[in-house]
Amino acid sequence: MKYVGRTFASITLSLLLGVAARAEVIAVEQIEKGLMISSEPSMSMYWQGKSSKALLIFIPGGEGYIGLKPGQTDQLYQFHQMLKRLTNPTLTSGRFDVVLLDSPRELSPRQPYPSARSSSDHLVRIESAARFYQEKTGLPVWLMGHSNGGISLTAFVKYLQKENKTSLVAGMIPSGIRSESYFNAPLDMPVLFMHHQKDGCSHTLSSASHENYLKVKGLNQSVTEFVYVTGGAAESRDPCRSGYHMYFGASEEAANLIDAFMSKIYP
Repeated sequence: MKYVGRTFASITLSLLLGVAARAEVIAVEQIEKGLMISSEPSMSMYWQGKSSKALLIFIPGGEGYIGLKPGQTDQLYQFHQMLKRLTNPTLTSGRFDVVLLDSPRELSPRQPYPSARSSSDHLVRIESAARFYQEKTGLPVWLMGHSNGGISLTAFVKYLQKENKTSLVAGMIPSGIRSESYFNAPLDMPVLFMHHQKDGCSHTLSSASHENYLKVKGLNQSVTEFVYVTGGAAESRDPCRSGYHMYFGASEEAANLIDAFMSKIYP
């Protein structure tokens, strides 16, 4: 049987990973609007787990733009499929909902530092999604920021601290985050730092991530852990957008590490 544009293996993987999760793209309206805050909604992919204990909102790296469309029922990029594993009880505990949070436009395109990730518009988008899904599911909301998404994560936590809203977030996963990312006290939520041991991106040094972890461990009142992803493979592309940095070939390992940590919090 011949398939156009997709291999049989990729379709089989899509079917396997799609067994457990009910998926839909949902437009999340902004909770605030103003001169610096666009009224344009944020598109989000929602995957529902089985008897879920918490919900994980993923803030992508790169330019933050995925390109989700209404009516879309899956997102086949391997990193996103890694996260989808958290909703499938045949692959992990399956007890966590997952949301991919899209930006309506690229954040700081072609700039060496993603300054737009600390903008009012971007931070309100994250808060809007957290509040929307908290109300929709009744579940504790966790945030995961990868690479440039680590800048979003740390900027958002500082915003919550300033506004006395930290209770909105139940836990965090800084994943392969940029070396410039940092957290301030006070913190009182579970935090898992995850990084590939062989990450070759010059902006996301694993040594800097581990130093960040040690600082957070010293100021956080809740559990703080650091795990290395060790498997996978390099690719002959930009090391900040492929290979070890994106857990290429290590989806099972990375998903299991996240699942194991979150399952400690929700046994």
